[in-house]
Amino acid sequence: MLSDIRYAVRSLLRSPGFSLAVILTLGLGIGANTAIFSVVRAVLLKPLPHQDGDRLVYLRQSADGLGAENIAFSVPEILDFRDGAKSFEGIAEYSGMTYTLQGTDDAVRINVGLVTGNYFSVMGLKPVLGRLTTPEDDGTGVPPVMVLTHEYWLNRFRGDSSIVGKTVLVDNRAVTVIGVVQSAPNFPNRMDVLMNMVISEHHTSATMVHGRTHRMTEMVARLAPGATLAQARGEVADIRKRVQIDHPDAYDAASNYTVTVTPLKEVLGERARLTLWLLMGAAAFVLIIACANVANLTLMRGVRREHELVVHTALGAGTAKLRQLLLVENGLLVLAGSLVGLLVAFGGVGMLASLVARSSPRAGEIRVDLAVLGFTLALAVVVALLLSYAPGLVKERVLAATLAGAGKSSAGRGRQRLQRALVVAQVAVSVILLTGAGLLTRSMLRLAEVDTGFDAGNEVLTMQVAVDEAGRSPADQVALYQRMQAELSGIPGVMEVGVGSTMPLANSFQLEVKAEGREIAPDEPMPRADYRTASPEFFRAAGVPIIAGRAFDATDGQGTAMVVIINKTLADRLFPGLDPIGRRVAWTGDVLRFIPVSGDWRTVVGVVADTKDDGLDGGSRPVLFQPLAQGIFGGGLVIRARGDAATMAPAATQLVRKIAPRAPIENVRTVAELKGERVAPRRLNATLVAAFGALAVLIAAVGIAGVLAFSVSARTREIGIRMSLGADSGRVQRMIISEGGILLGLGLALGLIGSLLATRLIQGLLYGVAPHDPSTLLGVALLMAVIGLIACWIPALRAARIDPGVVIRAQ
Repeated sequence: MLSDIRYAVRSLLRSPGFSLAVILTLGLGIGANTAIFSVVRAVLLKPLPHQDGDRLVYLRQSADGLGAENIAFSVPEILDFRDGAKSFEGIAEYSGMTYTLQGTDDAVRINVGLVTGNYFSVMGLKPVLGRLTTPEDDGTGVPPVMVLTHEYWLNRFRGDSSIVGKTVLVDNRAVTVIGVVQSAPNFPNRMDVLMNMVISEHHTSATMVHGRTHRMTEMVARLAPGATLAQARGEVADIRKRVQIDHPDAYDAASNYTVTVTPLKEVLGERARLTLWLLMGAAAFVLIIACANVANLTLMRGVRREHELVVHTALGAGTAKLRQLLLVENGLLVLAGSLVGLLVAFGGVGMLASLVARSSPRAGEIRVDLAVLGFTLALAVVVALLLSYAPGLVKERVLAATLAGAGKSSAGRGRQRLQRALVVAQVAVSVILLTGAGLLTRSMLRLAEVDTGFDAGNEVLTMQVAVDEAGRSPADQVALYQRMQAELSGIPGVMEVGVGSTMPLANSFQLEVKAEGREIAPDEPMPRADYRTASPEFFRAAGVPIIAGRAFDATDGQGTAMVVIINKTLADRLFPGLDPIGRRVAWTGDVLRFIPVSGDWRTVVGVVADTKDDGLDGGSRPVLFQPLAQGIFGGGLVIRARGDAATMAPAATQLVRKIAPRAPIENVRTVAELKGERVAPRRLNATLVAAFGALAVLIAAVGIAGVLAFSVSARTREIGIRMSLGADSGRVQRMIISEGGILLGLGLALGLIGSLLATRLIQGLLYGVAPHDPSTLLGVALLMAVIGLIACWIPALRAARIDPGVVIRAQ
């Protein structure tokens, strides 16, 4: 074996161009697959870090009639399942909230998971430091305690172990840090810390505990020993059916309430699944093209080495020995290519993790670990075997003839057909990848062109400023925002400053709403709308057009007539075919018993245009605005400037911090940046697939040129004779180009057929473009044809320069 290795190294060093081409081609193919597989494994395949994580299930309640995919549960609904579902060993509750963590030098908003004491035991999580919550931490007479997530402990407290046992201020209330939990994903939203329910008076109130329609709690369960997922789903369906019969007022039939039970592992990767399999397929195609190209190079080199292998055979080497020699040689090439691939994978994993972080909470688990290295090794072994058994070996019965013809090596017809088939496959796969990249790119461009409804871009700056500090009354909050508005307006270049509970391109919670004099049909779901507040200047600052009526004014405050502004979608929903100005609406529903929102009638004074707050590719949400002074929620500032508002961010932030030094200031972004963040995932998808497509086209072009160049070298005598008999250079070029054109045409035809089938799989990632979009298919075909013809022309030009006199004398 050592002798074979030394021989293989010497042989490869004598062909540095071949060796470098194979190593780089395989490195790119293996590297892309390794990087993508590391993400797929972490998000979709890897077991959860929880103890017996495969036993965890997530319960989701949705209302299809309302267009709501996840409306959470109320406490009575959770009790229905806790008491009736015997297939669950335990059910844990958690509710996402946002609080202010007040440090010695700053104040930051934190995402808090309010959990029941059994949460960590049900989830199968262990402490890294200290302890976790237990059922003894439930109730109203217990002190508030906090468990830090592992990531937040490292980021906020720099991994300081002494934080356990200390007291921190959360909304001006002392909370004891009792532990740090192991690293684990959370769903549906990121959580920085987990606390017991006592920190929220609302969560421990009787109205929350007994309100069946007050849905704001998530639910995760652990299957009981021996119980199956099918049993759990059957029990949940039976319980829900019985409950809806017992409580018809809480479940109107038109809303179509349903509860699904899904393994937690599947839920954590569901939004990223289609994208990841798309990228995995693209990377696999690139590897297929790379292997085809390397196989072609190996076949060409095998023809030139035929005499060398014949000599080995004549000296006594059998077929097994020759295969071993080829296997060692190809193994060295693939090993070197795998090392290059690992460098590519390490470089690409970080970028892919940032992509996945937008759609899966398991992005933190992405890394190149032993399993990924094993995947890379398996790829290398398969590729090495394919390359070693691709070339045929000289049979003993033709040994003498081959020796006699030494120096006149040429590929046999079988080998030529294989080479051409590999080129056709490369072109076909390249067309499929280019089509996918083209469709994704067009989708991204269409999405970027979507009208957000805001007349705003770089000239509008938004910042979230939370002033709802414990003990501060709504009137004091309004006064603080008004002071910020007045002082920010004094900054040179500022045109308008508005205050709103919800910033542009973001949505808020919904409540049921009714219109005076309008009855809801039995088969019609109760209308719902986003609850928002806005100052009189908000609409001008944000660039939201008033299409009917008026904006709020300074007289719309406490003690005056209650007024609202609605968007066009809500106006069409509540007042179809009618003028909504002057008509009255009111919040409604059982939930009003649990939150400080009144159900008083309010007069519609204005209608604003719809805005794309639910995603650029989504519909318009119904929205109802109340005057800031008549609402209970603030949220942030919208600043319109004459130029680029981003340049004013430092001054604006400093001024706001001076007015409210303990108020968290977050998400300081222009509207253009907010829109860019919405398009970013699709842009990255298109960029990655386009990169794979470009790489595939490059490799395919090299393959076409290589096969034709080899054909030219093997047909030098024939071409020389043709030219000596009168064939000019143009005719020779057309002959070679037509030979390559046939391969190119077959590859294009197969690729277009494959594209029509393959692109249907990515339909869920497209926007504004059909999977069979003719312009994309035509553009891809033309691009591939031009690149392919250029690849054919290079060896054709070489053939046209053959000197027939030199060739005939050499023969």
